[in-house]
Amino acid sequence: MPYQKRIPPVKVDLSIEKFNYLVEMLTRYETTDNERIKELATKLKEKLLRYSIPRVTEEQEEFVDVRFYPNEASEIIYMLVANAEDIQIETNYYEVLLKVREKQKEASQNND
Repeated sequence: MPYQKRIPPVKVDLSIEKFNYLVEMLTRYETTDNERIKELATKLKEKLLRYSIPRVTEEQEEFVDVRFYPNEASEIIYMLVANAEDIQIETNYYEVLLKVREKQKEASQNND
């Protein structure tokens, strides 16, 4: 059976600053007491440093091409949200979500 190249489907182009921020965030999670998060952070950090591709645009702007599998992207998003504790929440977006879902439900029932 020939070797199959499997490229992760979730692509994110990060500036050097944002790439450094992401790796730093993972580095900090490596010291957490939560063993699952600690192992995941270590694994993702190693993957980012090994497989991310530095690129340069035609305008000579440098960025990093980062790829994730969906489960990895999900874990990264969770860690980013958990790390964003200094954001002041002024709107209850969960309530907004419930209203939007209710409107969608009503609209789909009216279309049937």
